[in-house]
Amino acid sequence: MQKWQLIFERTLFILVLVMLVFIPLYPKLPLFNVANTFVAIRLEDFLIAAITFVWIGYLLLSQTLKVILQSRINRLLFLFWGIGALSLFSGIFLTHTTLPHLGLLHYLRRIEFMILLPIAVTAIKNLHQVKISLITLAVVVFLVNIYALGQQYLGWPVISTGNSEFSKGLILYLTPGARVNSTFAGHYDLAIFLSLVLVAAVPLFFVVNKYWKVLLVFLSILSFYILVLTAARQAFVATLMGAIVGLWLIKKRIIILLMLIIASLTLIYPSQLRDRFISTITINIQKGGDRYVPENNTKNNSQFNIPTLQLATPVPTKNRVVQEATKSATQDEYIASDIAPGEPTDTTQLGVYRSLGIRVNYEWPAAIRAFTKNPLIGTGYASLGLATDNDVLRSLGEVGLLGTVAFILLLIEIIRTIRTNINSVGRLIRFFKVGVIAMILAFILNAMFIDAFEASKVAVLFWIIIGIALATQKKDFNHTA
Repeated sequence: MQKWQLIFERTLFILVLVMLVFIPLYPKLPLFNVANTFVAIRLEDFLIAAITFVWIGYLLLSQTLKVILQSRINRLLFLFWGIGALSLFSGIFLTHTTLPHLGLLHYLRRIEFMILLPIAVTAIKNLHQVKISLITLAVVVFLVNIYALGQQYLGWPVISTGNSEFSKGLILYLTPGARVNSTFAGHYDLAIFLSLVLVAAVPLFFVVNKYWKVLLVFLSILSFYILVLTAARQAFVATLMGAIVGLWLIKKRIIILLMLIIASLTLIYPSQLRDRFISTITINIQKGGDRYVPENNTKNNSQFNIPTLQLATPVPTKNRVVQEATKSATQDEYIASDIAPGEPTDTTQLGVYRSLGIRVNYEWPAAIRAFTKNPLIGTGYASLGLATDNDVLRSLGEVGLLGTVAFILLLIEIIRTIRTNINSVGRLIRFFKVGVIAMILAFILNAMFIDAFEASKVAVLFWIIIGIALATQKKDFNHTA
């Protein structure tokens, strides 16, 4: 029995490492499509199912199932899943606000992502395994960045899930001015991933040796550059805030000034990121910018009989990802597109205007209406569609006040547990824990404008990294380093 238990332990740890490599690097290629949605069943779903079965087998063999159930974090996890199941039942059979197969799919995917938290806690047994996990993650980050550079400068392929056609697994390429996706099928997901690893890396810099310091600085600079290429404003702010929190907790507060200087210089240098920040101020806050005012005799009308302006935008040709127009593109690459009266005429400003507009005018009000329809348990998973772009409002709408409170209590308990005895462990583990706490806060900030907890690649990695940090709380854990 002990021999089989050891085999299960080693297999479980290897599978966690496989997850750390496979999830970020393998493109989001669909295996099976699901009706009424372009969310597909993918190879990663079977991999997660396999590691879950191995984990359950290990728990039964080692007779540690009772220990799992005694964990306060796991009890909150089960409570959240239980409320989600109740909400799903209500949404299908009482309020009729979600389709059964879509609601069940979304519910199971929440469990699929979060089950990796207790799995990682179980798999990590000693300090050596923590180091191997961190080194593996560093190699993965490097490969993700290299592939992003290949997309930007060498025309390497893109697998995107930006719309129903792209999500079928088409091989695409970036057009000039488009934002890099790397292997994450979307620039926002890539930006959140880079935000997480950058924030977690800041405290570790002050504890690793000189050789690893050089590698960590190189990897951080490379990751930061790719983050700027994504032009994701919320991820940039979340990274800065998370890094500040990490530095504050390890009492390296003078370095915070350096971080602010770097952030300021980054926003001064011409880039899409800078332009989008400027547009956020001029368009969304000051309500300025050049707006389209139609003439009385205009002949350009949209299909809704609204006078519109002809704007040069890229033609979506076969096997090309078209995200943004640039001034360098030739005129024959463009077609007419509609700008409604009152909208900005500048391409970047228009994108920023509509980005906030769809949240404020459609997605967020829809979530609020769902919450008011059933405040306690919401209207069920998938009742709000694929995106709300605010995880707090999405949670309130889908699982109501009870589900949202349970999830918040889970995150609070995770942070509280990680902080327990944080000053009595070795420096590497202590600084790693601080980085994870800052990472959680950065992830939450990202989730205020993006459905981060539902994004498969980043959500899976988020829960695994937290699981690794929680594993260091074990009484028999080696904290000597």
